[in-house]
Amino acid sequence: MFRVAVIDIGTNAVRYLLAERKGDEWVDVEVGGSITGLGRGLAERGELAPIAVEATIGAVSAFMRRLKSLDAKMFIILATEAVRSASNSDMFIERLEKTAGVNLRILSADEEARLAFIGATSGLKLRFHKDALFAVADVGGGSTEVSIGKLQHPERWLSVPVGSRRLTEQFLTDDPPTSKQIEACRNFAIEQLQPVAQMLKEAAVLVLTGGTAAQLGVFRLNLRTFDASRIHGLPIRPEAIREWLERLSKIPASERRQVPGMEWGRETVIIAGLLLLLVVMELSGKETALLSARSVMHGALLTMV
Repeated sequence: MFRVAVIDIGTNAVRYLLAERKGDEWVDVEVGGSITGLGRGLAERGELAPIAVEATIGAVSAFMRRLKSLDAKMFIILATEAVRSASNSDMFIERLEKTAGVNLRILSADEEARLAFIGATSGLKLRFHKDALFAVADVGGGSTEVSIGKLQHPERWLSVPVGSRRLTEQFLTDDPPTSKQIEACRNFAIEQLQPVAQMLKEAAVLVLTGGTAAQLGVFRLNLRTFDASRIHGLPIRPEAIREWLERLSKIPASERRQVPGMEWGRETVIIAGLLLLLVVMELSGKETALLSARSVMHGALLTMV
C-alpha cells in the first residue's frame, strides 16, 4: 500500500488529498480542507495578515498529523497565488516549514494552470473525439487559470489575477452587496478575462473547477456535504449559476452560512465566485459546462510522483 498526500495552500482555502496506488491508477482515500483566508486583505496591503498566517499554518499542521495517521508515505505541499504575490511570503514559508515540518513548493502561474488542467480532466469518463479540445477554468480565491488542450494534455494556458476573495474585497463591500457593486464586479471580471476569451470559445468542452465550482455542485445536487463521485463530470447550465447568484446575493453572509451544504467560510466569497463562473460561461458561448471535483492536487499527483 503506497499512499501519497498532497496539500494545496490557496488564497482562500487549504485543501488536502490522500491517494493510494492501485494497479495503474490513483484512488482517492480522503479529501478535505478548511477555509483559512490566507489572502484576506492581500490586494490592499500587499502582504499576508498575521491572523490568516496563523490559521493557515494551524490547518496545515493539523492536516499533516491526520495524513500521517492514515499512513501517507510521501507529501507534496503546494502554494499558489497568495504566497506567490505577497511581499512577506518568505516569512510565511519559514514559519510554515519550521512549525509544520514541510517543504513548500510555490507554483508559478503557468504551473498552476497546467496542473489544474491535468487534474480537472482526469477521470472524466465521457465520450468525446480523441482530438476534442477542452478548456479548463480554475476559479480560485486570488486568481483564475484557464487552459486548453486535449484530455489531460494541456497545450496553452494563462493565469488572470481575479479570484473570489480578491473581487469580494475590491467590489462587494456591503453585506449583502448592492446591485451597483455586483454590476461593477461583473464588468471588471469581463474586462479582466478578455485575454482568455478566445481559448474559452474555441474549446469544444468547458470544464469548471475550484472551490466555487465544487460548492455549486453541492447546491445543484442538494447535498449536505461535498461528494466528489457525484460532482465530478456534472453538467451545469448558466441558468443554474444565475439562480444561485440571485438567491445568495439578496441575503447577508450570516444567512448564506445557513444555506444547506454551504462550506463554512465560503459564504463571504461565494457571490464573487459565482459571478466569475458565470462570466467564464458567457465568454465561452457554451450552453453547458462540466463541473470537475479535481484540480491542482490531482494534477500534482499525476505528474510529480
